[in-house]
Amino acid sequence: MKRIYNYILFKINTTKIYVFSIILIIYIFALMLFLIRSGNNINVYDYIIDVFSYLSLFYSISVLFSVMIYNIFGKGNFYNYLCIRFKTSREIYIANILSGFVFAIGTVIFAVIVCLLTGSFMSFHNNWSQYSSYIMNSKVNQSYYSEVINNIKANLTPVEYVSILVLFTTLYLFVISMVFNICNLIFKKRVISFIIVIILNMLNMVIKSGGMADISFVSNIYILNAKLSEVTNGIYIISRCMYWIILIFLLYICGLILTKKRECIYGE
Repeated sequence: MKRIYNYILFKINTTKIYVFSIILIIYIFALMLFLIRSGNNINVYDYIIDVFSYLSLFYSISVLFSVMIYNIFGKGNFYNYLCIRFKTSREIYIANILSGFVFAIGTVIFAVIVCLLTGSFMSFHNNWSQYSSYIMNSKVNQSYYSEVINNIKANLTPVEYVSILVLFTTLYLFVISMVFNICNLIFKKRVISFIIVIILNMLNMVIKSGGMADISFVSNIYILNAKLSEVTNGIYIISRCMYWIILIFLLYICGLILTKKRECIYGE
């Protein structure tokens, strides 16, 4: 465990996180200015929800995170030295998976902290605002049903909704990092792994509506995209938790199988 811990610290210290942090801060600040200029009466929860909205998450944050993952798993002489210090390729795989998990959590938490700091002048009252009702019913980001919106707003406070959104967003980014790692095991080329991650995101954006919507990332991040029957039965949160748990488990097992067939070289 100590080797894995040192490996993760090495990744954190050599990824130039400050560059990605500055870009993320600028992007979030720009979103805040746009919200303020819209003239709507917003609170800090509207701000966070907007940052992790469909358009923002899939067109900006996920792309930035994918670029960061690309840099995290870059190779160098010191990295090769670390590989030698691990007893098995399985340990390196686990270290890479945990690194992706740490960066996924860190990215989302950092974004939330930036929202809380830059939006400190906004209202923190745990009540749904008029702006949230306008956005949810305008169908700008998704095709939501009014019955689903009303039911969820009646049963969840903004803090609870934001907490669920943050959880599923973190799991989504973690899955992206896992897919990148698995592709790197197969192709041993970071560029190919990066392209596959981008294509996978595009496919999920395409199938977010239709017969395959239930298995898309989009539908399992945003609970407002749930079916009325799910909301009525109260399974819309549990079903999405199970989706991410099963997906992560399957990807993890797939990676373990591949590590047994590959040598301790994780791409270029």
